[in-house]
Amino acid sequence: MHKQNKWKRMLSSITILALLLTGASSLGQKAGAEGASASSFSDVAQSHWASKHIAKLGLQGIIQGYNGQFKPNDNVTQQEALVMAIRFIGKESEVSKDEEIVFPASFKVGEYFKPYVIEAMRLKLIDRDEEFKLAEADPKTEWGSRKASREWVTKLIVKAIGEQKKAEQMAGTPSSFADANAIGAKYAGYVNAAVSLELIKGIAGNKFDPKGFITRASIATIFSRSENIYPVAYAGQLNGIISSKSQSSIGLYSDKNEKTYTLTSDSLLYSYDSEKAITLDEFSLHTDVMLIADSAGKVLYLEQLSDTQKVEKLSGTVARVIPSSNVVWLAKDNDPNPIIINYDNGLVVTDASGATIPVTDLSVDSVVEITRDTYREKPIIISIQVQSAPVNKTSQGVVKAVQASPASITIANSTTGTTETYNVQNPVDIIWQGTITQDLSQVRVGDTISFDVKNSVVTKITVQQTTAKTIRGQFYSASTDSKTLQFVNNGKLEAKFVTDAVDVRVEGLSSATLSDLFKDDQLEMTLNDKDQVTSVKVLNRKIEVSNGGIIVSYDVDLKALIVRDAATNKLVPVYLTEKTKIENYGIAINLKDVAPLLTKNRKVSVGYAGDKAVFLEFVFKYTGTVTSLNTSSSTLSLALTNGSSLSIPMSQYPAVEILGKTSATIADVKVGSVVSVMLNNEQDRVVQLQVHTTNQHEIVSIDTSAKKIRLKNADQSTTELFISSWELYNELGEKIGIGNLSTGQLVNVTYVGKTPTSLKTVPVTVGRIASITPDKVSVTTMNGTVADIALGSTYSVVKNGITSGSAANLQVGDRVDVRKDTKDQVLITVNSGVSRKYWKYDAAANEIYLKRLNINDNEYKFKLTSSVKLSQGDTAISVSQLSDGDQVLVYFYQGVLLEIVKVS
Repeated sequence: MHKQNKWKRMLSSITILALLLTGASSLGQKAGAEGASASSFSDVAQSHWASKHIAKLGLQGIIQGYNGQFKPNDNVTQQEALVMAIRFIGKESEVSKDEEIVFPASFKVGEYFKPYVIEAMRLKLIDRDEEFKLAEADPKTEWGSRKASREWVTKLIVKAIGEQKKAEQMAGTPSSFADANAIGAKYAGYVNAAVSLELIKGIAGNKFDPKGFITRASIATIFSRSENIYPVAYAGQLNGIISSKSQSSIGLYSDKNEKTYTLTSDSLLYSYDSEKAITLDEFSLHTDVMLIADSAGKVLYLEQLSDTQKVEKLSGTVARVIPSSNVVWLAKDNDPNPIIINYDNGLVVTDASGATIPVTDLSVDSVVEITRDTYREKPIIISIQVQSAPVNKTSQGVVKAVQASPASITIANSTTGTTETYNVQNPVDIIWQGTITQDLSQVRVGDTISFDVKNSVVTKITVQQTTAKTIRGQFYSASTDSKTLQFVNNGKLEAKFVTDAVDVRVEGLSSATLSDLFKDDQLEMTLNDKDQVTSVKVLNRKIEVSNGGIIVSYDVDLKALIVRDAATNKLVPVYLTEKTKIENYGIAINLKDVAPLLTKNRKVSVGYAGDKAVFLEFVFKYTGTVTSLNTSSSTLSLALTNGSSLSIPMSQYPAVEILGKTSATIADVKVGSVVSVMLNNEQDRVVQLQVHTTNQHEIVSIDTSAKKIRLKNADQSTTELFISSWELYNELGEKIGIGNLSTGQLVNVTYVGKTPTSLKTVPVTVGRIASITPDKVSVTTMNGTVADIALGSTYSVVKNGITSGSAANLQVGDRVDVRKDTKDQVLITVNSGVSRKYWKYDAAANEIYLKRLNINDNEYKFKLTSSVKLSQGDTAISVSQLSDGDQVLVYFYQGVLLEIVKVS
């Protein structure tokens, strides 16, 4: 009826209808497909390894199921593969289905597929003569229904995406597959090209299995991957940038337009670098995406094509904010013209602590980092992170710290409850009881003040209540009961009450009292808030000291003592007076009773001013720093606390007392150690050494009336101690009372041997590192203020349990606590947080619940106080944005919840 060489003729519509009704393969069939939605097949579970690719191609119309099934494990025939290829490259509309088609008798193809085969030959997806020969070589199997081999399909797809030239260039490239010799010569270049383009991968044992058949799931995966190289426009599909997202919608910027699409529980979400479905939280905003939506704007399929955000960061100073026009003016360094940038309602502004604030609270002159998009014709601001903002206000609070250079002050604000640190204007007006000074040292820790701030700098301080204020004058007299002190100030005699624990300091004289003051001594006196003198320092007089001098003679009538100095061997003549402080083994002796003890060759330490002895001590111990220790000659050298030095022999086996060490010996005493040494009765040898050590503790409780304090040790045990005889100091080295201590405070306690003798408070800065320079670290505290911490020449950093002496291990954003260690050096400890899973929020109790780590875990619920920060990345979030099962990092300090960071 038909000639063999005539293979194109019109078919009647009746003939085509008959062919369609016979049914074609469900992979390529368009007519007759039914039962399965475009986005899912009943036999392809979400967990199937190829579900992502099958779903995408189904929604694009490249593959279609039959009766709702896809049959992913069935093999693909050659004619089915051609239908997929033509649909994939968007050429199905060019397939002519009205023509009569006649192929050679040996080349058998299903009637439905004949137009697709003709189109594939026309497009050179397959070579007609080559395929005719293949059909003639295997007459037992119809060419069209023959199962497609892996090498045949690879060649088809490489041609379909226009990479034939690459295949020709790689024809001679050695293949890495173990069975490369089995790949046909006419397919080798195509296989190499497909591997290079990451379209195919090997199977077990690094084999390609070229003659093996390919499954429907596999060919769907290859075509899906090919879209990265050969993009085609499909109905309902858009490429663009995800500009916003919520639980129910996403914003897509595409072709210079922005449109919102609806998300449902059926929306399929994927990422370019994973075969598994992801959640919306895992989508990064402002990245390239591919979207398939229905006509109603419902998202059917959404894939993130890259994790590179199309944004840029700009740093500068806010010059102006115009909320009515949604505009921010940003001034850049050395640029006189500010940049004018628009924002929309999605703008997120965070302050220096990470808390979200309204854009209207953004202050002019704030130093900010702006993130804006780079894909819109007119870029808009996505987020603004305030690095530092100028403050202009008048407020009041309690002084927590004062620094002289550079001048700064830290204040616990009584209005806001936050702690704030500001630079201080130089000079600054300081007002106290109607008098004005510009000496910042007059402001002390614990003072209650009001203060004026302009452009983040304190310009005026009014001391309302003080723990310490200094005045100067010439000593005149002290009352016999030491309750009052008289001095001359600007030619006028004044008097002040003195506290019971007044601290008197005369250089070279330890444990000085008011009785050690001489008329006309130049004094610096510190006053408390009750205008009482708490400390006195002599400015113009220094006590010379002869340590361990040997008595040459004493004249009872003249009260004249001559001592030979142990260090210089020079004679020191002094007069003893009624004001001379005389002690033997720490016990005071009257002048009239001392003569029998002042025998020749006895050792004494004498402090003197001019020819008057200020103190006389019969030597029984010394305190100082070990400068050398010679065990061969049994000689110990000390730098004494009063600034002098001496060398003294030791007994053969001196007793050694060190806190925490039993059976200590002289070998445990090191150069640089501070020690108190006890002498024998002859005063010529050391018989005992008490090593001074300092431990850091946390105050657990304080009993002010009983003068007891309970301290937490390093091993978390606690110890209760009497502190009535201790010397107590604040971080500035100023004497304080037990009432100045508080629970939770860190303190350094000094022990002489095993006996605690003094305590010093240790302030702690907790927050997130804002910046790092070679000489300082700036920390944004939990209340949003920035504290600059000078590192000094020696400091320590503890991160992940490893201690180093370099800030190179620190990063901006690290959560840290910063304090002074027992050596008074800066110690920075990085808080890495604890990884937990969020459970729920109890609004009634205002408590956050975390999933228990185990059945015995009782630390799983925490109060959500106003000081607890919630964030994700650099963005503050609310508790409503946490969902059951979310991975979070939880930060604590001293068992108190500080921050929760959402990880996923």
